[in-house]
Order: sequence, then structure tokens, then C-alpha cells
Amino acid sequence: MPKYRKKIKAGDVYEVEEFYCPRTIGKKYERGRRENLTSEEQAKRNLALARKGMTRIINANFTGKDYFVLLTYAAEVTVEEARRLLANFFLRLKRYRRKNGFSDLKYVAVTETQGKNERVHHHVVMNTFDGLSMKEGLEILLEKWGHGTVLIKHLYKNQKDNRLASYISKENIKKGAKRWSTSRNLKKPEIKIERVKETKKKVTLRPPKGYQVVFSAEDYFEEIGWVRYMKAVREGGMDYGEYDETKKEE
Repeated sequence: MPKYRKKIKAGDVYEVEEFYCPRTIGKKYERGRRENLTSEEQAKRNLALARKGMTRIINANFTGKDYFVLLTYAAEVTVEEARRLLANFFLRLKRYRRKNGFSDLKYVAVTETQGKNERVHHHVVMNTFDGLSMKEGLEILLEKWGHGTVLIKHLYKNQKDNRLASYISKENIKKGAKRWSTSRNLKKPEIKIERVKETKKKVTLRPPKGYQVVFSAEDYFEEIGWVRYMKAVREGGMDYGEYDETKKEE
């Protein structure tokens, strides 16, 4: 069974996944493995994949100079209405940026409901207004939003509450209930997959020069063998999309 190494680079973050290709076992095995998952296990798996994917998108496109924004509503709105109002907000903001000479709008947004009344609000990561102060940027967003409160801050290091991926919940990933959106001009993470030659001696997964390993793991599965993973961050860089994995799921 061939072994593969998947290298993923997104901004300051470098990841490596090493695994044996399960396709060589056959479609019957793959189908059976999915069928053996309980609905709860499948939900957790989908949630982890969604969060990991969003984390990579944010790291590939945003830095500490960009904004983490909270948009709220003064009046109650449905999720469907909120989605429409958010899309219109982005259109207004896109036109404003082009008219005034700013770079094109880039964003990732998650819509969330919270509390007994399930009040809708949005968490957004977007690119900054180059050359403007935080106060000036806030004034523009307040004017273009117009539906309630706007809170804004930079993607500073080590602030768990601005890890956008943590706001993706199991409800977000139910079929037909997707509540996040992105602009179409975002860069994709760089992904390279290579076949690895088998050796008797296990080779340590190492990051490129100038990167520091922040997490590594090895797991053994009876059907497919060892799966290894390593995550590293560039020295002086940051994982802006990282979410708190220890946070208890509700």
C-alpha cells in the first residue's frame, strides 16, 4: 500500500499529513468505513474538517493588520433575512472600496444564532482599509452596515475570541444550513502531495528552515496503518485562524 505526504502552506503556517492511501484497499472498504461511523461521529468529523479548512483560508489571506468584525442587529431578523442583509452590506462595501481607491474587499463570514431568542449576528474577518486608522475604518463600517452595532479589532496574536473557525458549529454544517460565506478573490492554500518511499527507519517530519513546530501527532488505524501530522509556524509569524480545540462543544 503506497504512502503519501501532503504538504500544506497557508500564510505563516506549514502542515504535513503523512498517510497510506486507503484507495488501494478498494471502494468497498472506503464505503464500509463511512457506514460504520455513527451520526455523532460523522458530525464531529465534518465539523473538524470545516474548521480546518476555514483556518487555512484565513491564514492564506489575512494578517494581524486586518479586521475581526462583529455585526449585530437592533431588530430581530431570521437567518435567511440576515444572510440577505449581509450580502448587501458586502456589495456596498465593495463599491465603496473601489470608488475610493482601496484594495478589493476580501472576507470570510460566519452567521451565528445565540441565546434563548436565537438572536442573529455575524463574525467577519476582512481586509483593512490601507492607510486609515481603526477609528476611521469603524466609521465606514458603521455607515455601510446600518442595522445595529459594529465592533472591530485587529487580528492580534493569542486572542481566542477572534478565531473565526471556532464559531462554526454543528448546526452550521448540517445539510442545507450552511451559514458562512467568503469572497471569491481569496487565495487557496498551497497543497503538494508526493509519494513517499518506504524505509525501515522512520523519518521525522520536519518543517522548513525558519519554522517552529507547534503540534505533532501519530495515530494508528488497524485498516490503514500509521497516520502522522505536524504543524509549524514561521518564526515571528502567527496562526491567525487557529481555534481553541479544548473548548467544550455545546
